[in-house]
Amino acid sequence: MKNILIVSVVLLFFWQLIFPKYQSYKYEKEARRYLQTTWADETQKEIASSQSKDFKVDLLNQYPNMRIYQNFLVDVVFVPGALNNNTFKKLWCSKLNQLTKLEIKPRSAMLKVFEQDKVTFYLIVKDKFGKELFSFTQQVSECPNFNQLRTAKKDEVIEETRQVTFVPSAAPAVRSSPSEPAASASLQ
Repeated sequence: MKNILIVSVVLLFFWQLIFPKYQSYKYEKEARRYLQTTWADETQKEIASSQSKDFKVDLLNQYPNMRIYQNFLVDVVFVPGALNNNTFKKLWCSKLNQLTKLEIKPRSAMLKVFEQDKVTFYLIVKDKFGKELFSFTQQVSECPNFNQLRTAKKDEVIEETRQVTFVPSAAPAVRSSPSEPAASASLQ
């Protein structure tokens, strides 16, 4: 009887403390393997299926540094200010919102891998002569929606935060009752 009690306590201890850590470790290992191998292949296929003839996209996976090179094959006129880092940051980080499709444990493991390994994406845009037109760097864990992804439920839509600016304006003069003249009419 005593042996059964000891075995059940050990199993309960294992189930409550060790198994969740093992499961988390397994998900993290899977996430790293995906980022090191599968991500680049899947992304390359996705880009190839929708790629224009005007530019070529190459991926260089040097985990944790993911480099994306976009080379224009035609003459392009670069307009300074047309591409800015804030716009790319919003666009890039909004792609992370797709992680809410994952269950919470695999998503948490993926986010932990992004944070621990400091996974960083680099985008380099060049003209047809190889001159760099634009470059952009984003460490995934520094995205503004990164912490929201930790707490989001499965399939929850994360809206981007919008900055609201209040612009005061004068209130229009309105009659309070038909018998009273408007304030602007009494001043004349």
